[in-house]
Amino acid sequence: MMLIYADFFRRRMVMITYLAWPYMTTIFMLMIGYAVGSPRTFAERVGVDPLLFLIVGSYLLFSSMSVVDDIMWRPIFDENAGTLPYIMSSPTGVVLHYVSIPIPRFVLSLVLGITTLFPVLAAFRGLSGVLVGMVVVAISIVSVATFVPLATALGLGLYIAGGENWRAINFLRPLLLILMGVYYPRWLMSLPLYIVSSLLPPAHCIEVVQKIVVGLVEIPAITISLALALTLGLVYSPGMLRAARAWELRKLGEGVKT
Repeated sequence: MMLIYADFFRRRMVMITYLAWPYMTTIFMLMIGYAVGSPRTFAERVGVDPLLFLIVGSYLLFSSMSVVDDIMWRPIFDENAGTLPYIMSSPTGVVLHYVSIPIPRFVLSLVLGITTLFPVLAAFRGLSGVLVGMVVVAISIVSVATFVPLATALGLGLYIAGGENWRAINFLRPLLLILMGVYYPRWLMSLPLYIVSSLLPPAHCIEVVQKIVVGLVEIPAITISLALALTLGLVYSPGMLRAARAWELRKLGEGVKT
C-alpha cells in the first residue's frame, strides 16, 4: 500500500492529473450537454445545476472505478506480470487478496473528494455544501464496500467462463457504470432499466447522493436505499467466495504460467 502512495506522490504529473480528472470529466460532459441541449432544460428536469450534479457524478464515478478497474483487471495483470504463482501460494488467500486490492486507490479517492466536492459545493451552497460533501464521501464508502462482492464475483466469473479476456471486461465496465446512474438519475430511467439497476448495490447509494444534492431528502427513503445496498452486498458475498474458490481451483488445475 505504501509503495502505491509513494509512487503517486513521487510522480508529480500523475498526481496533478489525478486531482484534475473529475474536473476534466465534468467539463467533457458539460460540452456534450451544451452540444445537444441547454443547461436550463437539464436543471428543470433533474432539479439542480448541471455543473453541481456532474461534479458529484464524476467523483462517484471515480470511486466506483477504483473497485471495478482494480478488481476486474488485476488477474490479467498478475498473469502477464508473472506474479500469479506467488499469489496462489500466498497464505493470505485469493479472496482477501483481491478484496484488499482497491483499498489504496479508494483511500486516494477520499482525498479527491476533499479537492473536488468541497470547493464546488461550498461555492454553490456555502457551509451547508461542505456538510453535503462530507455526507457524499461517507456514502461513497458504503457504495464501494457493497460493490466489492459483486465486482469480484462478476470479474472472476467471467474469467472462469472465458479465460482472462480483457474484451469481456471492456464490455461489462461501461455497462455497470450506465446502470449505476452516475450521470443519469435512476428516477428518470425506464421501469425495466430501473429494475435491472436495482440489482447493483452502488446504484442505491448513488441515487441517495443524487437526491441529497437535488434536495429530495426523504429520510425513510434514504434509509431504505442504504439498507438495500448493504443487503445486496451481503447477498452477493457467497457468490464472491464461490467464484474466487472456483477460479483458484481452475488456475491450480491448469497450472499457472510463469
